[in-house]
Amino acid sequence: MLMRRLITTLVVALLALVVFIAGVVVGGHPEATGLTQLQGPLRGVLLGDSGQDLPSEVLDVLRRHYYRDIDDAQLQNHATRALVAALDDPYTTYLDADELAALTLHNDGAYVGVGIQIAARDEAVGATHAFPARSAEKAGLRAGDRLVAVNGKPARGDRLESVVATVRGPEGSRVKLTVDRDTTPARTVELTRGRIAVPAVQGRIVRDGRRRVGYLRLMRFTRGASGALRARIRQQLDAGVDGLVLDLRGDPGGLVSEALGVAGTLLPSGTSVVTTEGRHSARRTLRTDGEPVSTDIPVVVLVDRNSASSSEIVAGALRDARRAPLVGERTFGKALVQSTWMLRDRGALKLTTARYLTPSGFNLAVRGLPPDVRAVDNPTTPRDEALDAALARLRTGPTTPAGTLVAP
Repeated sequence: MLMRRLITTLVVALLALVVFIAGVVVGGHPEATGLTQLQGPLRGVLLGDSGQDLPSEVLDVLRRHYYRDIDDAQLQNHATRALVAALDDPYTTYLDADELAALTLHNDGAYVGVGIQIAARDEAVGATHAFPARSAEKAGLRAGDRLVAVNGKPARGDRLESVVATVRGPEGSRVKLTVDRDTTPARTVELTRGRIAVPAVQGRIVRDGRRRVGYLRLMRFTRGASGALRARIRQQLDAGVDGLVLDLRGDPGGLVSEALGVAGTLLPSGTSVVTTEGRHSARRTLRTDGEPVSTDIPVVVLVDRNSASSSEIVAGALRDARRAPLVGERTFGKALVQSTWMLRDRGALKLTTARYLTPSGFNLAVRGLPPDVRAVDNPTTPRDEALDAALARLRTGPTTPAGTLVAP
């Protein structure tokens, strides 16, 4: 009986102590109560987990204790960019509202800018194409130039969308670009922004001796690109061409749906184009859908080190199907599945969710596609040496490569 009373008394005392401490924690800030000074497990038991992640906790401390006012939005913007940058993936980026709008316009194939196409390579930003009769081309800019700064701010490859958004702006306004190339020192040019309508496809008929060859340059996989290519191929076939050169040099890619459509112009319906593989998504093979324009006309694909993403998907699919050899340089090596998640600040997170494999299993994101015939254009000469090599490859026939690529 005495033991039972003693146990009851201890339990009541312990409960009273717990109620007291709980009242202190609830009724006053832990710093004011002195509980933050407790050490070890007891502090954790009494205070528990705040329920905040570390960045939120830091921001909360800054709000309450920093000696001057802080800009919450600016801090959160920088914190978000730093968080994404820690992944060390140049293709996973945070886009604020302006950068997201610029990306949307770019995918639509029309924008206000200076008429230069740029791409990231590691930490640098390079020009892949200067559109004729536009501000950049008139100032002497050309493919291969490096973009060093925009309005005095360094241009970084891991912030490509931000660089693009800065180059663009209101029609009629001006922007300063600092560029350099291997043969000349850096220089700064001031350009006037104008409305640019990027043609998805440029085409012409090239004479190669007695042959008539259809030349088709795909600038970017924007909305409608596959339809425009299909129409151009039909026109050239009606004009009596007996071979095609599909030029993907400098094409940074774009919409995967357009890549499937482009491949479908030259491959039978149901042909495997690419396989996606990711940690959070099931392995999936994407195939052509619809009737091709032609499955037998000889084709050669031109590529270079700036052919990326959807360009590599199409080039790999045509090569693996033994439909076309590749002429040029090893491609960029950036065939990754990109998804865009809208965020509450009207911005978005563009992140890598999977990788692309060619039908033979070649990982496009590791090294890029090697060419079957290596050829490089010399920009200082009036001829296009790489195109000459593509025409020569068409002449030798058969145009199919020796075999498919194997996974590295």
